[in-house]
Amino acid sequence: MKIQFLGAAKTVTGSCFYVEMSNLKFLVDCGAFQGPSEIEERNYEPFPFNPADIDIVFLTHAHFDHCGRLPLLVKQGFRGRIISTQPTRDLTKIILLDSAELQKEEYERWLARPKNQQNFEEEKFKKPLYTSEDIEETMRFFEVYPYGNSVNIAKGCEFRMRDAGHILGSAIFELWLENEAGRKRKLVFSGDLGQPGARIVKDPDLIREADYVICESTYGNRLHKNRDETVLEFLTAVQGAQKAGGNLLIPSFAIERTQEILYELNLFIENKIIPSISVYLDSPMASKATEVFRQYPNFYDEDAKRLLQKGDDPFNFPGLVKTDSVDDSKRLATKKGVIIIAGSGMSTGGRILHHLKNNIEDPTTHIAIVGYQVKGTLGRRLVEKEKTVRIFGEEYQNNAKLFSLGGFSGHGDQRDLRYWLRSFGHTPKKIFLVHGDEDIIYTFRNNLQNELNANTEIYVPDHREEVKLD
Repeated sequence: MKIQFLGAAKTVTGSCFYVEMSNLKFLVDCGAFQGPSEIEERNYEPFPFNPADIDIVFLTHAHFDHCGRLPLLVKQGFRGRIISTQPTRDLTKIILLDSAELQKEEYERWLARPKNQQNFEEEKFKKPLYTSEDIEETMRFFEVYPYGNSVNIAKGCEFRMRDAGHILGSAIFELWLENEAGRKRKLVFSGDLGQPGARIVKDPDLIREADYVICESTYGNRLHKNRDETVLEFLTAVQGAQKAGGNLLIPSFAIERTQEILYELNLFIENKIIPSISVYLDSPMASKATEVFRQYPNFYDEDAKRLLQKGDDPFNFPGLVKTDSVDDSKRLATKKGVIIIAGSGMSTGGRILHHLKNNIEDPTTHIAIVGYQVKGTLGRRLVEKEKTVRIFGEEYQNNAKLFSLGGFSGHGDQRDLRYWLRSFGHTPKKIFLVHGDEDIIYTFRNNLQNELNANTEIYVPDHREEVKLD
């Protein structure tokens, strides 16, 4: 039995773990790489296995860096089963269709450049990885299961999904694997783990035992501000923008972060904490994702369920406008004193780039960052308060006031991750740390080594490294 780390090894994105047994080959996630060009170019590298040989993909959740290469897998011959929760299946389709459209638009822009500005060595990295037809084909292979049920999915392979508390429908996978000699080993894949105390999703489930744990470490070197402090800081950003007469721009991930922001704004407005304000949700994908959230209230935490029981839609309030068309989005360039929520969450594409271009040099502009920003992205440069930023190939002075609202992150911080890992007690033989920038992972490993069982090895794999599991 072996595992190969084909993504999210010493980097945050590209989640993909290949497990090979004598009678079964499967993946946990098949995500896209995001960030600097040298990282994103990995999306175009061939898989180091034959996709037609893969029996199962266990999909932890619907974020692009976990599901983004599924259609490519299918396009190249995969005909197995994709296992997920119901919300993950529905959200994945939205994410992938939006990605296909963005890839198509980017390639068409590249083709429209004057010939003397086209570097044809770049062309293979500009071509779309897949089409909407490939995505429709991919959705045929999904099978959905609830949390908590153990399922014998194949000979020598049993799985159970537990709530990861990261986004709606996100899952931790427990896998019991049996070799030809009848020897069982338990692997646990954390996926992305959320923060306890989130408003909409439930807290991450704790797991009591495992032989091997593959654990994320995105925020393994820091502590988030607590939820109340973050909400107060968000309120300060809203009130500051209103007082200055400027716009508050929120680059937001379409899934979970957008719904959390709408949830808090709903409370501000319904409880008259702020005066009426126009809020533009300028993301068709986020609007579609919000409709999926409405379909699955049984996945909500108690806070959100209580609001629903009182007859309050947590994702709607007076002043909220959804701008689906491009023309409606362009008209926002003339607006002042409004809140604009738009994708992408790391400001790597989408409508937020146009709003940043139109507003970033205005000192009355406020920007609220509400999720993790990968190195090399515009969002990361905003968080690091660079004075000059490049948008659509042009330089702009960054005069906006920035708020980095780490408490809205969908990832648990160092304390949360350590608490989750301690729930395994003395059982793990080995913990593999993934999903983190290299410096962060090693800091996290060193801290863990001092408090976990000395017999547990904490290992940081390299990209494409293969490890045998006894």
